[in-house]
Amino acid sequence: MKALFVGDNRYGPNWGGRGASIALYQLIEQEFEVSAVVPGTLFPLGGHGLGYVNTLTPPRYVWLLHHMLSGRKKRRVFDWYVRIEEALGAKDFIRPDPSHSVENILRYKERYPALQQICAQAAEADVVVVNGEGDMVFTTPPRREALFLLAMAELGFRLGKRVFFVNAMLSDCPVTGRNHHTVAAARRVLSQCDTVTLRDFESLEYAKETMPEIEPSFVPDSLFAWFSFYQHGCAPPPNGDFVIPFPEEHRYLRKLDFSRPYICVGGGGLAAASPQDAVRSYTRLVQRIRGLGLPVYLTKNCGRDAFLDEVAERTGVGVVPATTSILMAGAILANARVFISGRYHPSILASLGGTPCIFLATTAHKMGSLPRLLGYPDTSAFSACPSDAEIDDIVARAQWSVASAEPLRHRIRSAAATRCDEARQLPILLRRTIDARFRSKRSADHITSAQLPVRAP
Repeated sequence: MKALFVGDNRYGPNWGGRGASIALYQLIEQEFEVSAVVPGTLFPLGGHGLGYVNTLTPPRYVWLLHHMLSGRKKRRVFDWYVRIEEALGAKDFIRPDPSHSVENILRYKERYPALQQICAQAAEADVVVVNGEGDMVFTTPPRREALFLLAMAELGFRLGKRVFFVNAMLSDCPVTGRNHHTVAAARRVLSQCDTVTLRDFESLEYAKETMPEIEPSFVPDSLFAWFSFYQHGCAPPPNGDFVIPFPEEHRYLRKLDFSRPYICVGGGGLAAASPQDAVRSYTRLVQRIRGLGLPVYLTKNCGRDAFLDEVAERTGVGVVPATTSILMAGAILANARVFISGRYHPSILASLGGTPCIFLATTAHKMGSLPRLLGYPDTSAFSACPSDAEIDDIVARAQWSVASAEPLRHRIRSAAATRCDEARQLPILLRRTIDARFRSKRSADHITSAQLPVRAP
């Protein structure tokens, strides 16, 4: 059977999107032929042809309108042109109601090749697999990424396809609270999916509270399926220059030494949203952590972690760039003595090798749910930009983690191995769903035919 994979996020400089998407793709192709992908680069309102429709701007130049959209706050002439387009009917095809989004797709697909392509890809597939990942946070205003995912599931329904919504998190926004309209839309769409899998216990509890119609299954994040890659000590090369990606910027060279124990510090979504505060806090954190006597390396787990470059300049520590090979990035984290960050998937990569993690707060409940999955006795997270008092606690916890060494790493590896076994059940679950529906249909057809009147000879 052919599967359309929606939400392949390997095309951006984000360790989580890259690793989890590749791992999920590999799981899907164990049972299905992945006939096409809808990359996550299409989700934001940008220049890829999946944005405004009903425009005066010809479809081949719609990227120019999107460029004006992104710069309308800085250039008045851009804002004027966009206002004219909107006054004459131009609009984002993604709407708060997923059914309206699909109506736009079907209505405008003949004019906009990008819409026509995703329609054709969905029509060709037998099943639509939607990668919910970390996008289902019900913010105000709603995340376009979340609305896009719901629209693709709705498109699958309209075309009569099996729809699997997998690898997902469901969460309110810690900043703006719950968007009840988006929750209602998600509730309607997810209740129609053939299978919904959620990656953490908090999401299961959230679904039970807000979406009682759906019957989700717990399947840990797809990235846990990579446990075998790091099970037998896949270590980075001693000379850290070997991991620096093209174009090998000079500022990154001769700063990384993996021949001896080291500590990694990564960024976070909330920290990246306040870069000035993050630089001040992280600078103090790195300076204090270096007092433990081990080298400290900053890991840019996402392009938005660019503030770490300034932290590196202030502290003189090495940086692992965001564009590092994802498997090598995982090896670096999996072999660290401690990893401190507000990033969900990089913390999973670290845990695959048994690296103890110290969690910093981020958007949604991500960094509170992960320690629970890994069996940490304390599931609380420090602030995204830790205070001096919190830094004292972080340093003490890091010192304890280093001292605990192998017994602690063994417990973390054991928990990660369990989650790996559970994550690898995903393709089996999807296949069983299809087989069960097929048997149910055959049974219904048999009953219907048996009830037909027997024609006399």
